[in-house]
Formats: sequence, C-alpha cells, structure tokens
Amino acid sequence: MDKPWKVILAFTGIFLAGILVGSLVTLRWGVNRVHHLPGGDQMGREMMQRLTSQLDLTAEQQDKIRPIVDRTADELRELRRTAQRASAAALVRMHNEVAPLLTPAQKIKLDELDAKQRERWDRLKRFGEERERRMKDKP
Repeated sequence: MDKPWKVILAFTGIFLAGILVGSLVTLRWGVNRVHHLPGGDQMGREMMQRLTSQLDLTAEQQDKIRPIVDRTADELRELRRTAQRASAAALVRMHNEVAPLLTPAQKIKLDELDAKQRERWDRLKRFGEERERRMKDKP
C-alpha cells in the first residue's frame, strides 16, 4: 500500500513541476512577444493605416471608419488588460496550490522564480507606459 502513494505523489509532483515550468516559459516567451505588439494609440493608427492601404480607402471612407477602428482598439486594449489580470491571478492560485507540496528549499526557489517574473512584468509595464507617453508626444 505504501508504494502506490509514493508513485502517485511522484507523478503529481512531476506534473505540478511541469505546470510551473511551462507557465514560466510561456510568460517569458509572452513577455518577449508583447514588446512587438502595438499599444496605446498606436494600435488604432496601425489598424487604420493597414485598412487604408490594403482597401484603398477614400478620405470620406476613412472619416467614417476611423471611429469604428478607434472603438475596436479601445476594446482590444481592455481585453488585453483583462487577460493579463486573469493570467496573473491564475499564477497566484497555482503558486498557492504548489507551495504546500514543496520542500523548504524548493519553496525558496519558487519564491525566487516568482520574484524574477514580477520584475519582468514590472519592466514590461514600464516599457508600455513609456511607449504610450512617446506616442502621445508624437504630433
């Protein structure tokens, strides 16, 4: 009876470690990808430029379409913020569930990984804020 519990516990530990590593790798990759996404007012401008050039929009059409594009850009920004908050909450829940299963040394490492991830998110946030300030300053 003792051995099946050890096997189950080992597989559970490996599974949870895989979730943790996969989440951290995904966040790391995601942080790098987000740097290439348009943000702030730039998103609406880029969408409008793409539609104008690809569809050969007239000035009159541009005037009618611009409010639609601006509204959509606002919606996309809010969706992105909502997804980021939900992702952060999911990771906190995962941490809270994983931590009790770890040894004290592993908990220290987990806390270090979390701290590094928070630093990356803070850098990304500052990067986004700076980019929005630069975009607002552009004529």
